[in-house]
Order: sequence, then C-alpha cells, then structure tokens
Amino acid sequence: MNDGDLSSLRRCADGIRARVDRVLDDLCSARADVVRMLAPARRPLHRADIAQVQPILLAVLDRHRGFVQGVGLALDDGHLDDAERWLEWWRSEDDTPARFVRHELDPEHHHYYDYVAKEWFARPRWTGRPAVTGPFLDFAGTNEHTVTLAVPVVGDDGFVDVLGADVAVEGVERLLVESLRLGPADAVLLDENDRVVASTSARWWSGTLLRRDPGTGWSEEIALGGDLRWRLTAAQC
Repeated sequence: MNDGDLSSLRRCADGIRARVDRVLDDLCSARADVVRMLAPARRPLHRADIAQVQPILLAVLDRHRGFVQGVGLALDDGHLDDAERWLEWWRSEDDTPARFVRHELDPEHHHYYDYVAKEWFARPRWTGRPAVTGPFLDFAGTNEHTVTLAVPVVGDDGFVDVLGADVAVEGVERLLVESLRLGPADAVLLDENDRVVASTSARWWSGTLLRRDPGTGWSEEIALGGDLRWRLTAAQC
C-alpha cells in the first residue's frame, strides 16, 4: 500500500471515530437531562414517569438523522413499580415521523426480548463507560444488521439504566465508502473479535468473521481508539 492510500485509511478511521464520538457525546448530554428530569418524580418510578423523557430522546434522534435510526432508554430490572422491565425506544428512518418501538417483554412469549442479557445493555452497566456493540441482527426491532451506541444512566436510587442509539450498518458502510473514494478499494472495518462491521467490498459481509485469503496482503491495521474497539484495514489485492 502506498503512502497516499495509508493516509486515506487513517483519515477515514479518524472520520468514523469522530462521527461515533459525536453521538456518544450527545448521549452523555442526554443522560444528564434524563437524570434531571426524573429526579423530582416519586419513587418507585412508573412508566408514566419514563414517558416524560420522550422529547429528550427525539431531540437526539433529530440531531443525528441520516446516521442514527433509533434512540431509547432501557430500564434496569426492578426500577419501575408497574413493570419489571421497560424499553422507551423511538425510531425514525430518513424524514419519517418518529414512532414508538414496542418490544415483547413477557418472558413467556416466544418473541420475548431479553434486553438485559444483551451486550449493548450489559457492557455499559458493568464498565460504567460508553460502549459500542455489534454488528448484530436486530430481531426484536428492525431485522437489520445494527450497531448500538450506549451509555450507563446512574440515578440517585441505585439503579443503572442504559441510554442507547441504534445505527444501521448501512450507515456505517456509507460513511466508509464516502471517506475512501480516493483511497484503497477494499477496506474492512473490524470489531475486537475480527468480525466485519462494514466494508467497501461485497467480498466481506457485515457480521461475518474475517478470513484473510492466503496470498492476499493486508495493510497496517489502524485502531480507531476511544470507546471504539474497531480497527480499519485494507486488502492489497
């Protein structure tokens, strides 16, 4: 790979990191707004109290249209008095009005969505840090390959909820392709497990484990850094 292509790859990695960081920063700001809004509410909380955060969620969704497709607040087990679990999740694609996404939260139902066990919910709660997880197939919401950006929300009552934003892999791929128009043709964005997040080539599909073809050279891997555990590399075909 020549110096120009490597520079393009580094600029692309910086651009993706900056785009994701803007969403995470906005989620952190929204987290503070959520805590302030819910602070005066009676304890234990009820679903009607959680409904008050809708304008905060929709504001994040509006600020990141074209990249973020869904934003929501996932409640910790037992945080509500009138529901064991609750997802206050809103979704909008392109310029369509935001709609509430109803998840099946009955453990006896065959479409039960056990979000507490999902990495996007569990990791920020364990670490106390923002997390970027995926790609995964969002069976409970969109049936699309999705990446979820999430931050923990810690209130004064000891519960830890999670504020999250869903980004379709298609949006990450578009960002990758647009950033590398003059760079290497076959670039691959990987997670920490060598699973493909997105790529500029149909040779490597999102969600698959990267198998590096014998005899095919690869560029230096560029770590995106921060709360992203992703790396960017390119095949030298």
